[in-house]
Amino acid sequence: MLGLAAIQLDVRLVLRVDDRVLLARPPGDLWYVLPGGPVQPGEDIEDTLGGHLDDVGDMTTMVREFVGVVEHSHRQSSDMPGPATALAAGHDLTILFATVWPADTAVPAAWQHCPLVAVDIDVLLATRLRPLPVAWAVRRWLAEGWPLWQGIPPAATEMGWGRLRPSVASLRAQLTARRDDLRGSAFRDASVAICALVTASDGRIDPAEREGMRGFVATDPVMASFPAAELEQLFDMHLARLQSDFAAGKRVALAEIAKVRGRAVEARAVVRIGEVIGRVDGAFAPSEQAVVREAIDVLGLDPTEFA
Repeated sequence: MLGLAAIQLDVRLVLRVDDRVLLARPPGDLWYVLPGGPVQPGEDIEDTLGGHLDDVGDMTTMVREFVGVVEHSHRQSSDMPGPATALAAGHDLTILFATVWPADTAVPAAWQHCPLVAVDIDVLLATRLRPLPVAWAVRRWLAEGWPLWQGIPPAATEMGWGRLRPSVASLRAQLTARRDDLRGSAFRDASVAICALVTASDGRIDPAEREGMRGFVATDPVMASFPAAELEQLFDMHLARLQSDFAAGKRVALAEIAKVRGRAVEARAVVRIGEVIGRVDGAFAPSEQAVVREAIDVLGLDPTEFA
């Protein structure tokens, strides 16, 4: 099994200047990279990022936004410039942040002897940015605004993810940021269906879980867009089916979830809601994880995108 020691933490910054991103280009290289570098054991991630960019400017004065975490193999980043070189076999866990360069400050020309080039966001898709998994995550974030948790399929890497899995607060913050896009009836039906599936995943339904759902509906900014009585009625209908015949009830719930397949923002939000319901008690049980994975499959999403 791959242990935590085999995973190298790396932190990078998406530097935005208007509608452009500053990318570093090592001399004589055809590929660009994001400024940043490795994080050593015991180091603070954001402080380390500031240290890697001290020749660019004072990072302490700039607000940084969390972009995501991307796991990838060392061979995809072994030729990174600066201190991130000569990595052994294993995996990198790249933590991504973003900041907007102050309008009243001169744009830096270089980072660690590498020229900084301003690339239009619209043409970033055609820009050679490495490592490729990081490039994919940055493009997705710029297009959709969702913080990303991009893993790799082997289950052996799970140890390295343990302390970086998103909290309920961060999951709900992601949903709240997109609440204006989450108001349709199909999203409502799919969201209630996954709530019911996660609640009943272990084959029993505690009255406290019903009350927990009511509390979630009452306090969640996204679900508050819909009438509470309407959501409770749909939720109770799903629970009744699941209690009567779990297999049949699950098929109905998954069919409701499938209503948002092909709608990227809504589909991902439904999975996030399933995660919130699963994690809200502090333990994301295997049975809860299993039904969320089924929902991810029904929605045609990449399971490695979710921690």
